[in-house]
Amino acid sequence: MRTLILMRHAKAVRAHEADSDEARGLTGRGRRDAAAAGEAMRAAGLKPALALVSTSERTRQTVEHGFKIFSLETDFDDALYHAAPEGIWDAFVASDAESVVIVGHNPGIGELASMLVHQAHDGSKLAREFSGHFPTAAFAAFEIKGELMRAAGPRLIAAWKPARERDD
Repeated sequence: MRTLILMRHAKAVRAHEADSDEARGLTGRGRRDAAAAGEAMRAAGLKPALALVSTSERTRQTVEHGFKIFSLETDFDDALYHAAPEGIWDAFVASDAESVVIVGHNPGIGELASMLVHQAHDGSKLAREFSGHFPTAAFAAFEIKGELMRAAGPRLIAAWKPARERDD
């Protein structure tokens, strides 16, 4: 059984504050939330061995601030920049690590998490919170039994989202 951790990048500066969408970096809140997400992963007993990361600045900085506590291989992939759920899933399946964290963007990350929660028939409060809305810096971790998305046999094992605070 493999572990798939889906994480949305942390809070980024607004579009007008950067030269391009790809160049948007993290806010102070984003840096704090990324670090807190890494700590929450560790507290949940998650030990990612591989990070598959979109090439945007905000996803790179999310990894930089959030995964210092892990010893993991990091691969940056242009195909994960605003990828659809199927593209994110394909990146996971193509990897060979037992525990993979994918850092990307909505709507793809949130949609894949919702699909896996639905497929798991998990009606818990935690599952409901991550089915439909996937905030910045949040993650959802699944045990995966199969390689086909529609037959993944997922089970939600952990999830976390940052507490709301004012933007800065």
